[in-house]
Formats: sequence, C-alpha cells, structure tokens
Amino acid sequence: MNAPVKFDEIATATNLPRDFVMQPPQSLDRITFKTPDDGVLAGYVSVIRQHLGNGQRFAWVELDNELAGQFRGVPLADITTCDDGGGVRHCAVANGQSRRLCLADYSGSLANDLRADSTSAE
Repeated sequence: MNAPVKFDEIATATNLPRDFVMQPPQSLDRITFKTPDDGVLAGYVSVIRQHLGNGQRFAWVELDNELAGQFRGVPLADITTCDDGGGVRHCAVANGQSRRLCLADYSGSLANDLRADSTSAE
C-alpha cells in the first residue's frame, strides 16, 4: 500500500539543499543570494517574475542596507537560503501586529517649534 507523503517531509528527510527554481520563495520571505560582483547579499522578496526574453524566473528583492524602493533582480538559481517567513509576515500585517513605517517631512513643524521657542524667550 502507498501511504500519503508530504513533499516537505521528503526534502527534509534527504537533507538535500532546497531547489529554489522548483520551489521558489514567496513574497516577504527573507533570502540570501550570491552575486558575482558584490558577494553575498540579503533582502526581502517582493515578487517572482519571468524574463521576457529567455523565460528565466527572477525574484525581485528589496535589499537590506540600501535605500527603500531599490530592488535587484535575482535569478532563482543564485538563492542560497530562505527563511520561509513570508506567510507569517503577511498575517502580522493583516492582524495589525506590525508597525507601518512611513516617510514624512517634519521640517515645517520643526520651523514652527523653533519660532515658538524664540518668541517665548523674548
């Protein structure tokens, strides 16, 4: 008789590294990957897209320690590790358990505070 088997248990039972081309990371997963010019980099996956020319699949990754909104196209074959935490991060945002960070310009309020301090000193 054939018993039902989960694919994740087979992959962990053989102790082989995960093939990220066949099992790509999900959005908001944190990955590390090798680059020929910058060495090993890390970041969060935004989306998986296919190249229009050759059909190769790329992960668009927002890099750590870079400006917000800067992405890098990473071939799935270059990915070395993945934390598989994207599902948890999606749920945390939906439940309101995470804090949203927003860019804002407070220079106007700083100018008002400085004017208020200078008038109160007189």
